[in-house]
Amino acid sequence: MVERIRSLLTRFSENEETVRRLIATSTSFDAICNEYHEVSELLDSFEVQVARLRKRRAWLEEELLSRIEGHQP
Repeated sequence: MVERIRSLLTRFSENEETVRRLIATSTSFDAICNEYHEVSELLDSFEVQVARLRKRRAWLEEELLSRIEGHQP
Protein backbone atom coordinates (compact mmCIF):
# COMPACT_ATOMS: atom_id res chain seq x y z
CA MET A 1 0.00 0.00 0.00
CA VAL A 2 2.82 2.41 0.79
CA GLU A 3 4.14 2.24 -2.78
CA ARG A 4 0.68 2.96 -4.14
CA ILE A 5 0.32 6.15 -2.09
CA ARG A 6 3.94 7.32 -2.07
CA SER A 7 3.42 10.04 -4.68
CA LEU A 8 0.22 11.11 -2.97
CA LEU A 9 1.98 11.40 0.38
CA THR A 10 4.76 13.37 -1.27
CA ARG A 11 2.24 15.72 -2.83
CA PHE A 12 0.26 16.17 0.40
CA SER A 13 2.96 15.53 3.00
CA GLU A 14 1.48 17.95 5.50
CA ASN A 15 -1.68 15.79 5.57
CA GLU A 16 -0.10 12.34 5.75
CA GLU A 17 -1.99 11.21 8.85
CA THR A 18 -5.33 12.29 7.39
CA VAL A 19 -4.56 10.63 4.06
CA ARG A 20 -3.71 7.34 5.78
CA ARG A 21 -6.85 7.52 7.92
CA LEU A 22 -9.07 8.23 4.91
CA ILE A 23 -7.54 5.38 2.92
CA ALA A 24 -8.24 3.02 5.80
CA THR A 25 -11.82 4.18 6.33
CA SER A 26 -13.19 5.45 3.01
CA THR A 27 -13.51 3.15 0.02
CA SER A 28 -14.28 6.08 -2.27
CA PHE A 29 -11.15 7.95 -1.12
CA ASP A 30 -9.13 4.77 -1.57
CA ALA A 31 -10.51 4.36 -5.10
CA ILE A 32 -9.52 7.94 -5.97
CA CYS A 33 -6.04 7.27 -4.55
CA ASN A 34 -5.81 4.20 -6.77
CA GLU A 35 -6.73 6.23 -9.83
CA TYR A 36 -4.30 9.00 -8.83
CA HIS A 37 -1.52 6.41 -8.63
CA GLU A 38 -2.41 4.92 -12.02
CA VAL A 39 -2.60 8.33 -13.70
CA SER A 40 0.70 9.39 -12.13
CA GLU A 41 2.40 6.23 -13.41
CA LEU A 42 0.98 6.78 -16.89
CA LEU A 43 2.17 10.38 -16.94
CA ASP A 44 5.65 9.35 -15.82
CA SER A 45 5.74 6.73 -18.57
CA PHE A 46 4.50 9.20 -21.18
CA GLU A 47 7.06 11.79 -20.11
CA VAL A 48 9.85 9.26 -20.60
CA GLN A 49 8.47 8.31 -24.01
CA VAL A 50 8.04 11.96 -25.03
CA ALA A 51 11.65 12.71 -24.08
CA ARG A 52 12.83 9.71 -26.09
CA LEU A 53 10.71 10.75 -29.09
CA ARG A 54 12.00 14.34 -28.93
CA LYS A 55 15.58 13.05 -29.05
CA ARG A 56 14.70 10.79 -31.97
CA ARG A 57 13.01 13.66 -33.82
CA ALA A 58 16.06 15.88 -33.30
CA TRP A 59 18.29 13.15 -34.70
CA LEU A 60 15.98 12.69 -37.69
CA GLU A 61 15.92 16.44 -38.34
CA GLU A 62 19.72 16.51 -38.32
CA GLU A 63 19.82 13.55 -40.69
CA LEU A 64 17.28 15.17 -43.02
CA LEU A 65 19.08 18.51 -43.01
CA SER A 66 22.38 16.81 -43.73
CA ARG A 67 20.89 15.06 -46.75
CA ILE A 68 19.06 18.18 -47.93
CA GLU A 69 22.20 20.30 -47.74
CA GLY A 70 24.28 17.60 -49.42
CA HIS A 71 21.81 16.96 -52.26
CA GLN A 72 23.20 17.40 -55.74
CA PRO A 73 20.49 17.65 -58.45
